[in-house]
Amino acid sequence: MLFSEAGQKIFELDRVGAFIWCKLAQGASLEEICQGLGALGIDEQTARQFTRQAVNVWIDRALLEVDWRMPTDCAFSAILGRHRIGVRAANRDLLNRLLPLFCVPDQSAGCDVDVAIEAMMLDGHVFFRGEDARISRCEVEALAPTIKAYITERLIRNSRWVFSLHAASLVKDGMGLLLCGQPGAGKSTLTLQLVDAGLRYAGDDVALVGADGTICGLPFALTLKQGSWGFLSRLDRHDATHCRSDGVLVRYVPIPAAQNQCFSASWVIFLNRVASGPAELTAIDQLDSMKRLIEDAFAADGRLSQAGFFALKRIVAGARSLQLTYCEAVEARRLIMDLCNGKT
Repeated sequence: MLFSEAGQKIFELDRVGAFIWCKLAQGASLEEICQGLGALGIDEQTARQFTRQAVNVWIDRALLEVDWRMPTDCAFSAILGRHRIGVRAANRDLLNRLLPLFCVPDQSAGCDVDVAIEAMMLDGHVFFRGEDARISRCEVEALAPTIKAYITERLIRNSRWVFSLHAASLVKDGMGLLLCGQPGAGKSTLTLQLVDAGLRYAGDDVALVGADGTICGLPFALTLKQGSWGFLSRLDRHDATHCRSDGVLVRYVPIPAAQNQCFSASWVIFLNRVASGPAELTAIDQLDSMKRLIEDAFAADGRLSQAGFFALKRIVAGARSLQLTYCEAVEARRLIMDLCNGKT
């Protein structure tokens, strides 16, 4: 019988569970436990499965404590959307998995962080936790996307922002450009094209909005799906392959000198990717633009507040709203650059 003081519950163990628990209490490694189960007539694969399941359940229920002591040389911090992110890992391999996620390193050593992440390996799985001490786990290949999702959720729920937009963001001479579109609309690929054309990168997925209508992108490294990996050679950057929770393979491309300050939107472009045809920019009235932005918006409590409404109104009133219908990213890039340069 086990007692969880944190959960105020009692758990009964079967013989295999009791064997694993007692061996852990005696200081045995997971490998030694699997060998001990083998001596009891349990085949190796089943022994590993039993052990892993038991350990995972006990950690989830706060029955086991994880040793989070980390080496001092496996840590770094980065700036992301005016927030300081601190990352510590149990070994260099895990740290190298996370480094490519960030574009802007933090030069202010010793300062407090807004979001802290720790990651370690246990029996082939990665365990990680934030400052809330809640422990999660994932496969090694999924570590970077999982950490990105965790940090993004923490930041968009921060009270500093009235809502967030599912949009890529770039800056041209201090003027902001938002690229809005559903997954598959080509935001990241087009963003890479525009960075290559001279625009400053501010984020390819989420933009945070303040009460005054100013926008702050989240400049994680630009995320490219497999169909866009051919563009990587243009920037001469090649990263490891990562696997998102939906099974999609991605690579991260850190963009040097990413924008990390708030800006005002001068252009809001809604992407409409089609199978064929020429690229075309079409003006959208302010009411239609507000409706579309609300569809792409997220607020921490699921509701658009009055402050959020006025922030949205300021964005639309101060920007040109257009729909970009396109097939080829190169042609779309030309139209957008003409727009930003005052030729459209």
